Amino acid sequence: MHLAELSRRSGVSVASIKFYLREGLIPPGVPVSARKSEYDELHVRRLRLVRAMLTVGGMSVGQARDVLAVADDPAFTRHERLGIAQYMLPPRVTVPEPEDEARAAWDAMRAQIRAELRALGWRFHDEAPGLDVLTRSVLTLQELGYDAPVDQFRRYAEAMRPIAEAEYSTIEKYEVLEEAIEATVAYTVLIEPILLALRRLAHEDVSARLYYGAGSGSDPGSDPSPDPG
Repeated sequence: MHLAELSRRSGVSVASIKFYLREGLIPPGVPVSARKSEYDELHVRRLRLVRAMLTVGGMSVGQARDVLAVADDPAFTRHERLGIAQYMLPPRVTVPEPEDEARAAWDAMRAQIRAELRALGWRFHDEAPGLDVLTRSVLTLQELGYDAPVDQFRRYAEAMRPIAEAEYSTIEKYEVLEEAIEATVAYTVLIEPILLALRRLAHEDVSARLYYGAGSGSDPGSDPSPDPG
């Protein structure tokens, strides 16, 4: 297919495709003349992945290039190829420098969190960005004077594990690597707001039950009984 057809098939503008070509995010087409090249389904899939990483995942061009370098290297396993895509996704936090006086507290908390999750049998890399996000959140809660017991992670972790298993059962259906990475990016970025929204609604439900009484009918936020007629 020519460039215009590639644009139509992928939903990516011609200008963006040319930019991705210049940046090495997609491989060049097969030249058929001095000014034209032919593209195929591999280019369509790669464009979908690039668009997912840049627009949905919020990655920089450099980060996307790093993901693609791993994806194209047969020395890496499928687990590593999917993992590098997730590691590049936000949020990412700044770790205190070794000479920073806050580094000792950071290292101690991170080690405690890591130990709690390891005790559950979880397998993850010691440099996983998620550990830094957890560490920063817990330390900030403690600095503000709030109770943030690390052992509470066990309940959170037990709730999250089946969710992750269900998502990866879907991701595993994508045998083509580019499609699996795209699905990983989409599920990571787009499902997280759903989980957060459900948690906030659950907070509202628990509060209503505490202060109005479950099923008391006095809750001003409760829906009226459905009209059977």
